[in-house]
Amino acid sequence: MISSRKVVRALADLCPACLPPLPIPFAMRTTALALLVACLLGGPALAVEPSASPAPGPTAGMALDPVLAPLLEDRLFGSASIGLQVVEVDSGEEVFAWKADEALVPASVTKTLTAAIALRQLGSGWDFDTDLLAKGEVTADGVLQGDLYVRGGGDPTLVVEQVWKLVRDLQSAGVVEVDGNIVFDDTAFSDPGAVPGWEKEVDEANGPAYAAPLGALSVNYNTTCLLVAPGSEAGTPARVDVETPSAVIEVINQVTTGSTRSKAWLKVEREVDPAGAKVTFTLSGNSPLGSETTRVYRSVADPTAHFMGVFEHLLKERGLKWKGRLVKGSTPADARLLVRHSSDPLATVLAQMNKRSSNIMAEHVLKVVGGAAAGGPGSTPAGVAAMQAYLDELGIPRGEYALVNGSGLSRDIRLRPSHITAVLTDLYHDQRVGPEFLASLSVAGVDGTLRRRLGGGEAGMVRGKTGSLNGVYCLAGYVHGGDGKVYAFAFLVNGFRGSTRPVRDLQDRFAEALLALGPAPVHGSE
Repeated sequence: MISSRKVVRALADLCPACLPPLPIPFAMRTTALALLVACLLGGPALAVEPSASPAPGPTAGMALDPVLAPLLEDRLFGSASIGLQVVEVDSGEEVFAWKADEALVPASVTKTLTAAIALRQLGSGWDFDTDLLAKGEVTADGVLQGDLYVRGGGDPTLVVEQVWKLVRDLQSAGVVEVDGNIVFDDTAFSDPGAVPGWEKEVDEANGPAYAAPLGALSVNYNTTCLLVAPGSEAGTPARVDVETPSAVIEVINQVTTGSTRSKAWLKVEREVDPAGAKVTFTLSGNSPLGSETTRVYRSVADPTAHFMGVFEHLLKERGLKWKGRLVKGSTPADARLLVRHSSDPLATVLAQMNKRSSNIMAEHVLKVVGGAAAGGPGSTPAGVAAMQAYLDELGIPRGEYALVNGSGLSRDIRLRPSHITAVLTDLYHDQRVGPEFLASLSVAGVDGTLRRRLGGGEAGMVRGKTGSLNGVYCLAGYVHGGDGKVYAFAFLVNGFRGSTRPVRDLQDRFAEALLALGPAPVHGSE
């Protein structure tokens, strides 16, 4: 169904003098449509005076006012910036709103837009490929007479076990030695590096896993896992190791083993060498006897260099030899495919992305979308352009929003609740990829970032995507209301202080109110 909002925008293009400036308050849309129809049919022109800006409050005449308006008494509506819109998906009509046309920071709710454009652009069965290719022949005794190429396709899900399988399959293909170089090709992305729009200095120094760098050759989400466990007796050095060895990761162990009654503490300092490839982690602290192994995840500096280091370690572990060097480069067009690893289908990748709220997955997906749309290497700008083109189709003017990346890890991104519900409503009715989109969202009380919310008898009736930064906590998705209707909603909260619990509680009360709706009345025939 086409919402009255879209109809008003379309008709306004035909007769702009008949309408007050957009966006038109919902309560005025029926009158506006009547005026437009009269004008287009040759009726008398009527002057419409723009109404004065209403006082803050829910849009008048909403169908769910009696149920949802009481939520506006919560103190957060006075202390934080909140935008909320609820749309009944079958009709496309707005049934409740509070500042639905105010652009706010959506945080990881942005990933719903990334998932939508990826499914529409690539299809649910698309996958990421990582290839091993040869330039030269393989002799009967297993020597590749030429170079081996490792070509990345930007797979954000590739882990060390799958790289090990690539190496093992290379042996199965008959290669035991490379006579030339091993060339690592990361040219599938034209703009590797940090997440665009995120320049938090403390993160650049500490390297948290959620802000890992991006690259077409990536492994283990471009992070390294540091393992810390107590030694054999108090006073001895603790055991510190790297879960996946790489030539560009160095660890300095200054952690001691404490008594069973001592307090555990750990400090991790991260230093990147001037060349930007090697990372040194200095660990200090206390690991009490009898304590369990601690795992600490930190990002690497250069994804391709890290991949090269992991690949080199696995080659040595499997006994493969090479005479040349490990270098970066491009794959010749006539190189012959030896081994390919394909990721899970895109629908599965997006489910991992949304349910885990993985930033690196979202950024890699958007780059690939950009490459497919522009016909070249993947890039974030090209991906953002594809997003904009999709929002154009939904009738959303570009001046109403700001997009920077695909993960939402930026305070420069701005979306209105009405933009998000437009995407949700559109995907709900998309028979080609709509089911996969819904399946990518967390199920309240069941999995993902909503697994601990709205459980009990309400479990499974809400699907959504959360988004959070300091002072930002957002939720968008679908509620299967107690009245048998499905509602798309976007509930964005910015600028609050302190704990997120009051915000979560308010959003949960909102969802519970929809879940508690009574059945719609049945009208008898006349």
